[in-house]
Order: sequence, then structure tokens, then C-alpha cells
Amino acid sequence: MTERDIGTVLRLFPLGEHGAVVCWCTTNHGMLRTASRSLLKPGSELSGVVDLFHECELVFRTSAKSDLCSLSSADLLTPRLGLRAQLTRLRLAGYMTQLLMSTVESGAGEPQWHSLISAALDYVADNAPRSDILRHFEKRLAELHGLYPADVAPHDALLRHFNHLPPGRNELLHSMCQQ
Repeated sequence: MTERDIGTVLRLFPLGEHGAVVCWCTTNHGMLRTASRSLLKPGSELSGVVDLFHECELVFRTSAKSDLCSLSSADLLTPRLGLRAQLTRLRLAGYMTQLLMSTVESGAGEPQWHSLISAALDYVADNAPRSDILRHFEKRLAELHGLYPADVAPHDALLRHFNHLPPGRNELLHSMCQQ
């Protein structure tokens, strides 16, 4: 079945010579994986449109056999070019997307996940990276998971429940404090 949604690209994996598997966080379908055999091919209509942290309107076909969908087309809505202006912004965006991907199950179609990551990436793209942004994102994520008691730090609540956080958190916090 052909579906349409709005989503943010969280991760790209190579697929063959010119293809890629794209991990999205979408408004209606939650965490979604799509495959395109020609995404990285020179002259592809998706080239430059589907890229890390871009928000797109996507059209995809679902599969009856797996959770990997086929990407039919995508139109760029928000490129978030500000994230590429500074390495620390890029690292902060990467940490937030990794944290989201490691805590939200595929197919969780609640729109709050897309709203959270989209607002966070938009904010980081337009503002200097600061440690309070990271901590606020962790707090909102923990709250949305129902894991945030007032007496526990959000990252500790996430760590206790999911047993890990993406690597590099402490180095990222340290680099933002140095700026």
C-alpha cells in the first residue's frame, strides 16, 4: 500500500552500490525504515533531498513481509543547514537522534516523537549549542516515556530503563561547556 507522511531523516545506511536504507521519524508512522536502490546514484531525483536531519514529505510503499518500506519519492521541506555550520551543533543533533532511535520502537506511531526531534533539531540549527539544550531534550524524552520522577536526573532515568545511552555524551557536554 502506498502511504504519505512527513518525516525527519535520522540515519542513512548504504544499500548496494547506489542505494540506502533511510531511518525516519515521521508524524503518523513513528520510526520508519525505507529503502531506495538509487538514492546515491548521480542524477537521482532523491539526491540532495534525502539527507541527514532533512525534513521531507515522503511517499513510500509498505511491505507485507517486513518492516522495511520502499521509498517512492521525497520532497524537501526543511534542510536545517544551520546544523552543518558548526561541528558541535552537528554532534548535538547526532546525539539527540541516536538517543531517540535507541529508545523508541519502530512503528510507534505517536506524533510526539516527531514533534520532539523536529523542534529540537530546528532549535539547534538556529541557536548556539549549549548543555541545557541537551539536558532539556533528555528531560522531554524521559517525560514522554513516562520515566521522569522529580528526584532522578533525566539521563539517569533513561539509562536505568534502557540500560544505555549513546556514546560520547560526556565529551559532548564538555565541549559545549568550553565554548
